[in-house]
Amino acid sequence: MTKINAYDFALLALDSGIQIIPLNENKRPLVSFGNVEITPIFIETYKTYYDNATMIAVLCRGVWCIDIDVNHGDEANGFASLESIPFYNELDKNANETMIQQTASGGMHIIFKKREGIDYSQKINYLPGVDIKANDNNYFVYAGSVTTKGVYTRNELPPKLYEGDFEKGIFSKRGNYYKQMEDNETQKVNEILKDYDFSHLPQLNGQGGRGKQAYQRIIDGVWESRNNDLFMAVSYAKVKNISIEP
Repeated sequence: MTKINAYDFALLALDSGIQIIPLNENKRPLVSFGNVEITPIFIETYKTYYDNATMIAVLCRGVWCIDIDVNHGDEANGFASLESIPFYNELDKNANETMIQQTASGGMHIIFKKREGIDYSQKINYLPGVDIKANDNNYFVYAGSVTTKGVYTRNELPPKLYEGDFEKGIFSKRGNYYKQMEDNETQKVNEILKDYDFSHLPQLNGQGGRGKQAYQRIIDGVWESRNNDLFMAVSYAKVKNISIEP
């Protein structure tokens, strides 16, 4: 296997604002880099480590990465996960216009430039088989790196700014995609119900089943989970022929 010339490449990459670190065969950094700028002096200081590296990585400084994996430990397929969400067509269009890497294990890195006004962060398992690497101290293996499974390759496009809603959604809230969607739905229900007057609804005596309990909580304004309680309360009212309209 041909060893990458990490030293020369790291120096050259600085001209494009890309900061490169050397890795060992297990994708572990050979140098300490946390919150340290990679400069020509840094690279020269650790020249021996760069010279001995068979793999290199790009730090997520100025760029962020959608890391798609297949057949990982949990056998999740990141491509299938992305295809299942409503942002897929938007993502696919952006991916065709930016830097893409093929990983040695059959996965993919989709790399975009960072934009002002977004609080970028790492999100492991954002979707099954999909990690988001965006913290300044995150990194992804770069093209030309050699592993026992093969060589990382890339297209010839530079990273571009993402255009659309998916990027904003990723970094707008904590949690993975499903948690964010749940929070969004809860927020919508909260907005709908915040000024709704439930005082006209009849009080129910006795604990009853889950639907009856949810109905009572809606009346009392003591939600456990507004989405779930509203659904169960409406279902209960329909079965019991109780109007929920004022």
